Amino acid sequence: MKKSIHLPYFLGFLLLFIFFFLLAAVYREAGVKRLDQTVIDAVTAYQPHELTRAFIVITNSAARTNEFIVLAVFSAFFILGRRSWLEPVILGSCLFVIRYGNAFLKGIYERKRPSLHRLVDIGGYSFPSGHAMISIGFFGLLFYLLVRQAKHSWVRRLITAGGCVYIVLVGLSRVYLGVHYPSDVLAGFLAGGSLLLFFIVTYRLMISILKHERNS
Repeated sequence: MKKSIHLPYFLGFLLLFIFFFLLAAVYREAGVKRLDQTVIDAVTAYQPHELTRAFIVITNSAARTNEFIVLAVFSAFFILGRRSWLEPVILGSCLFVIRYGNAFLKGIYERKRPSLHRLVDIGGYSFPSGHAMISIGFFGLLFYLLVRQAKHSWVRRLITAGGCVYIVLVGLSRVYLGVHYPSDVLAGFLAGGSLLLFFIVTYRLMISILKHERNS
């Protein structure tokens, strides 16, 4: 596989990486705080019980226990159904890096969570959002792998559209439930998105290596 094919992924990884650290440098500024509050006011202006329950389900779908359940289920799918170990290894590595990477970043920035309008109890620091990182990084990688498995274009489009909606809803749920600032979620998307592109490139390179070994 030609290196030029990987170039857009590498550039995307680099840009998202840079944007994350730019946001990390200014998220305490008054202008960012005002923008955070404006978004929070808009997202939390209407909170009926049914919508709150729906967002709790969505946010819990990206919680730690469910991540490992999803990893186990789709690892079995790829190993037993596709006779491939590469996808489970890539998914497991991605989940490991995001989980520990998020804890590392939160330990650096130590931003306290919002204290008003919190609808669920949660501890720990706020920046960047772990749920946002997991949704776009780990689940985004899973959606990418499933798209590659799909034989029909309409199935690929459905998975892509559903994946994008899911990622956005997980991020939105964190603001709606009052456990993250919007800048936390954006930072999570930037950090998780950079890791998504990194693991996509890694996966594609490993496929190329395995194909070359089979043909040689």
